Amino acid sequence: MNEFSIKADIRKEKGKQGSKRLRSSNITPGIIYGRGEKTKLIEIDSKKLTDLLREIPSESTVINLKIKTKSYMTIIQELQNHPLKGTPVHIDFRLIHKGETVRVTVPISLEGIAQGVKEGGMLEQIIHDIDIETIPSKIPERIIYNITNMNVGEKIYVKDLDFGDVKVDRGMDNVVAEIVIPHVKVEEEPEIEEEAVEPEVITEKKEEQKEEEKQK
Repeated sequence: MNEFSIKADIRKEKGKQGSKRLRSSNITPGIIYGRGEKTKLIEIDSKKLTDLLREIPSESTVINLKIKTKSYMTIIQELQNHPLKGTPVHIDFRLIHKGETVRVTVPISLEGIAQGVKEGGMLEQIIHDIDIETIPSKIPERIIYNITNMNVGEKIYVKDLDFGDVKVDRGMDNVVAEIVIPHVKVEEEPEIEEEAVEPEVITEKKEEQKEEEKQK
């Protein structure tokens, strides 16, 4: 497992106005909390935090949070991003302990190009992440499944995935992904309306014949 770490400082600015001043200085406010520790208000350099978030495989990745001379083993409990810029505006770290079972969500990554896709099928992934319970040292970065040999009509179930030594909090018969035949919509040809043929008016023809006979 890759190790990730970031430095934080104790935050003195409090409240909405204090957080706003920090953000204007490219500092992201946050907190760290967990069993055995008092909740701490912290602040982190926004650029370094953004770089870290790009590097980690998921928010369930274990992060060593360094505050002064101490290092805390944490995971991201909640991350708030700016609705337009997408940059972090607040972050909560949850303290975890060695040997303690934790519940986290990890992503499911499907690798390779399925044989069924090469033959014209379409891959549909129904489950993109999954909840597991394990100790911090055994949290996987992601659950990987190679789909190269999947054919049209085949499905992957939760029970087909390799979770290692972790407890999975989802039904084993749930479908993770399948190869389906794309539905082709056939466009109906527009109906051509035939022009109505006006019926002959027999009365008018008879009148014309009478006029001709008179003239003779």
